[in-house]
Amino acid sequence: MRSSLCLRFKIPAQGIVPYVTQLVKVPFPEDRWVAAIQVRPGNGAVVHHMAITEVRATPRFGLDPSPLASLARQVGFRNDLVVRQPAVTAPGDPALYDMLGVYTPGASFEMYADGTAKLLRGGKDLYLNCNIHYQPTGRPEKDRSLLALWFQPQPPKRQLLRVNGAGESLLADGRELPTAAAQDRAEGNSAAIPAIPPYEANYEVTGMTAYTQPVVIYQLHPHAHLRAKDFAYTVVYDDGREQPVLTVPKYDFLWQLAYDLETPLALPAGSKLVVTAHYDNSANNRNNPAPDKEVRFLPSGNQSWDEMFTPFIQYAWQAPGTLDVVAVDGCLERDAAGWTLTGATDPLASKTEAASSEASMALAAKPLGHRYYRLLGARFFDPSRRKPRGAAVKGVLIAGACGNCINVTSLQTVPLACVE
Repeated sequence: MRSSLCLRFKIPAQGIVPYVTQLVKVPFPEDRWVAAIQVRPGNGAVVHHMAITEVRATPRFGLDPSPLASLARQVGFRNDLVVRQPAVTAPGDPALYDMLGVYTPGASFEMYADGTAKLLRGGKDLYLNCNIHYQPTGRPEKDRSLLALWFQPQPPKRQLLRVNGAGESLLADGRELPTAAAQDRAEGNSAAIPAIPPYEANYEVTGMTAYTQPVVIYQLHPHAHLRAKDFAYTVVYDDGREQPVLTVPKYDFLWQLAYDLETPLALPAGSKLVVTAHYDNSANNRNNPAPDKEVRFLPSGNQSWDEMFTPFIQYAWQAPGTLDVVAVDGCLERDAAGWTLTGATDPLASKTEAASSEASMALAAKPLGHRYYRLLGARFFDPSRRKPRGAAVKGVLIAGACGNCINVTSLQTVPLACVE
């Protein structure tokens, strides 16, 4: 069965157009399973992207005080009349919510693999939140964009979710970024990403997310703006093996493709996904409108001249969580097999994978212990540059065949009495 809707807007000739949102009531009293979707722009000259999520919407009392909502009101768009909460979230992690559909230049019809589907919840106060980024062309424009959904009658073997696949822990030009308050984070990420300096030709952003339970990845979809020049997705398995899974050596803002994997990528618990992107803010970048200006990663409403780091994945969770994210202190050592942590403390459970100055100080206050850990995927943090050798480490703790391993998501220098 198919269902469709259209979105109609008038776009001014010039100026900054805030992201436009329109709520469309979900007409079904019961949940539905989406087998295919198409998000199609009506006017490709002005539509930069469309993002469709399902939300539970309730009336807002008073105006949204945020700068983005204020700007929207000035140009005639009202995005602040309701409070929106995601309706479809990852099992066991309500902070991760599904993006039902997305359009970027080059995107097309999307049909899901056999045995998989996406959830559309039915019932009261449920809406499709259609978020559209328009770019003025210099003359008044109209847009009539379309969304079509195809449903299947039975629940799938696996429920698909589309999320930022590497947004839990971030590094910018090799420097690890601490977790930031929600209002300061780069859109879709856990940290505030520093601005790209003027004339910088190779600004690097690396993001990673570790998995405490088995997952299967079906699609990879890198997204950024005018300064991005490449993306690379790499998996670090629970035994330390590293596997490149996608390389986009010439990322093109005007042709942002989603890559469906011919064979879905099954990752055991304890694995992590690492994505690295490079940005060119120099005059050598023919798409760069202003190489003499810094480029920001905003918390929301990024225009084309701002930047984003959003390496989407479409994936399914296979089983309940079985492993833990932990924080430990110890001394960095290197042997033939790679990096290890010696004289380490007992593991402390951590609610986050990213760096935290408070957690590092709390660990550093403890004396050295007697534990030993093999550190998986530590090279992304370049431990050879760490002086002194004391380190605060976070990651997924793996026992069993690996021995005593941590797939690292954070590695910070701390003052410890390590013997050189």
